[in-house]
Amino acid sequence: MATVGDVGVYHYGLEHGDLVNKEDLLDLIVNISPWDTPFVAQAPKVRASAVRHDWLNDTLVAASTAGAIEGDDWSLSTISTPTRSSNYCMILRKDIAVTETQRAVNSAGFRDAYAYEVAKGMREVARNLEKIIFSNATSSTGATANTARVMKTLQTLINSASNATALGASATLLTETLFNDALENAYTNGGNPELCFASPAVKRTISQFTSNSQTRNVSAAEKKLINAVDLYDSDYGLVQIILDRWVPQSTNTSTATASAGDTSGNLFFLERAKNRVAWLRPFQHSLVGKRGDSVAGLIVGEMTLECLAADSNYRYSAVNNKRT
Repeated sequence: MATVGDVGVYHYGLEHGDLVNKEDLLDLIVNISPWDTPFVAQAPKVRASAVRHDWLNDTLVAASTAGAIEGDDWSLSTISTPTRSSNYCMILRKDIAVTETQRAVNSAGFRDAYAYEVAKGMREVARNLEKIIFSNATSSTGATANTARVMKTLQTLINSASNATALGASATLLTETLFNDALENAYTNGGNPELCFASPAVKRTISQFTSNSQTRNVSAAEKKLINAVDLYDSDYGLVQIILDRWVPQSTNTSTATASAGDTSGNLFFLERAKNRVAWLRPFQHSLVGKRGDSVAGLIVGEMTLECLAADSNYRYSAVNNKRT
């Protein structure tokens, strides 16, 4: 007696190698790897004309309440002298090669494997630039043989006693008071930061600043509770809170000192006009050509971070990602 479901000659299922049935492959490639670049996208772009990119800083002399004596003789007043700041252009590169066989076959999700890799590579180098700008990388002039140039990053440039604070020897919770302290310090230094770049966990902390002190309206029709802060109206102006996954975030999940050893979490308060990307060579694809039975090329760009007035910004380090 035949077993239920045994259809004899038509038994061509997967357990028999699926030799007859056509495959069912979706003509789409799903890639959820993040490649957003909030800082690079909004930063003003300027030209660099040398590997070492310089700019000048100057200050006004200290304010005085003294008046001038009538008829007094001329004497030279105190004047300030400009200082020079610099950063080195860094090369970011992605090499690509695809076999001619792969370009010839009928692929799912794209027509040309090489063009697909170029588009993917462009996203990768732009993402790398965003991560470098917020990183704690050690800058290098590239003077040593076989050593790449590394630009000074925001952590390197915003690191003086007047524009940077470590919240503690161990990672410490961010509070609304500390948030406003940073804006006050930047204002006192002459700055006016209107952007705050926060990691995902710290962005949630900022969104809780006013949750316990203000009434929030809920629309019965929309059934929506608004529990996010994207614009913070401070005593020093309106500050846009920008979520950036590339801002360093600590691994801490506890406020206990013994469990808050990762002090890499950062929060950046930036004045947009003072923080720019200077391009010596914008990202561009160059076709190397045939390499045997494959086609090769590269994506390359050369740029640096230009921080015109570091004291116009403010940075917190050792920020805990634990929320109260």
